[in-house]
Amino acid sequence: MPLSSIMKKFFRVLWLKKDSYHKRLLTNRKEEIMRFFKIFTLCLIVTSFITTSLWAVETQVTIRAKAHDAKFIGTSMGGVAVTIRDTLTNQLLDQGLITGGTGNTDILLTTPVSRNQQISEGGAAAFTTSLDIDEPTQIEITVAGPLVAGTVASTQSKTVWLIPGHHLDQDGIVFEFYGLVVQAQAPLPNQKVEVGETIQLKAFVTMMCGCPIEKDSLWPSDTFSVAAYIINDAGKSWQIDLPFNGKTGEFSTSWTVKDADIYRVIFSASEDHQNNHGVTYSGFSAK
Repeated sequence: MPLSSIMKKFFRVLWLKKDSYHKRLLTNRKEEIMRFFKIFTLCLIVTSFITTSLWAVETQVTIRAKAHDAKFIGTSMGGVAVTIRDTLTNQLLDQGLITGGTGNTDILLTTPVSRNQQISEGGAAAFTTSLDIDEPTQIEITVAGPLVAGTVASTQSKTVWLIPGHHLDQDGIVFEFYGLVVQAQAPLPNQKVEVGETIQLKAFVTMMCGCPIEKDSLWPSDTFSVAAYIINDAGKSWQIDLPFNGKTGEFSTSWTVKDADIYRVIFSASEDHQNNHGVTYSGFSAK
């Protein structure tokens, strides 16, 4: 083989090796650059988290629910659901349940309360949380309850400013619940009766906090009026007054069914001098 051909092959092999080396070098550099950007991005995230954690201040929020003309609403009434949101972003900051006792009867009902006096003594029900905020934040607090009231529970909202390190504690934010809890005891929903049958109409009524309605109590039974509104599918309606029957919170009477039909029953209760009212539903069918 001529020398010139040998030299050409030699330089061709040498060039291919050099080209392969540069390609590997370029690939390695690309990988190094990608690793660098991944590490850089991770560092930014960590730095942002650390900075936020350093500036954020734990700020306490206490929320309570109080029945109008009565005591605090807590565990014995199923509690009160709470949600807290940032009003600007609508971000959910926390949620939970107001639980605990009904509070001190003397402070809440029998003795005058002076300005700046804390009323939430005696294990009064509350929901307490700590929120990490790094700037003044307006929050929306929504409460719903008491949960034993089911679908007729009351819902309320307030917007308040939360300042880092300035706690909303002691009494906290107190929601006042107007209304009464009414539960149908007779007839039961979808109860079957006969035409001509005399049925019992009975409702259980209590304050939003569960405080008892009795003849001689702080909530005397003669200050409440309870009624049953009966409406059938034919369009007939009746309003029946339910007197107090002597048992705590119970109001009842009897009524004779005269027509074969399906009936809706609306129980209502009122404490007019305190503007407290409550409603619940039942129904029955007669044939």
